[in-house]
Amino acid sequence: MMNTKKFSLIIEQIVLDKKLSYMDAIVDYCDNNEMEIESAAKLVNTKIKESIKLEASDLNLLKEKVVKLPI
Repeated sequence: MMNTKKFSLIIEQIVLDKKLSYMDAIVDYCDNNEMEIESAAKLVNTKIKESIKLEASDLNLLKEKVVKLPI
């Protein structure tokens, strides 16, 4: 049975190994494991949600711009 912690660790590893965005990593995982995107959405933790929000903001996919510190 998949839980939020296990799913998050898998997604983080995919991001590092394949150098994908978080959105792409989740889609890749779902494709390879025959999982519905809607099911994966329930397993996404806060850290990954924030990372996805930053990625979406960088791609101008959000109405409001997310303020982030320059690192």
